[in-house]
Amino acid sequence: MLRKKLAESDAQGENTRIILSREQITDLMRVFLPESANEVRLFDRLDAHVNKVVEMGFLRRLRGKDDQFEIPRILKAFVDAQWLGDFDRRLAAYAEHLAGESADKTDAEP
Repeated sequence: MLRKKLAESDAQGENTRIILSREQITDLMRVFLPESANEVRLFDRLDAHVNKVVEMGFLRRLRGKDDQFEIPRILKAFVDAQWLGDFDRRLAAYAEHLAGESADKTDAEP
């Protein structure tokens, strides 16, 4: 998702720095996590994932702003356009799968 944000920014000719808030990252990732009634637990899981991505060097925290992150351009070297296209197809298939499961649950409810 971070690489996709880089590609979108490049296509639009926006600033060279891409800054995302924790809320924006949460919105991007929430789609791929199971629905949960416990929001606190969900945010803890998301924070753990974000911290791991920071450790790996694919996100940088902005100094003095714990809830702001920059996507470093080095990410382009790790995730190329072909990989990104394949990943988009897999995400679409996953979203369809989740939609099918959601519909099955709705049909099963009395």
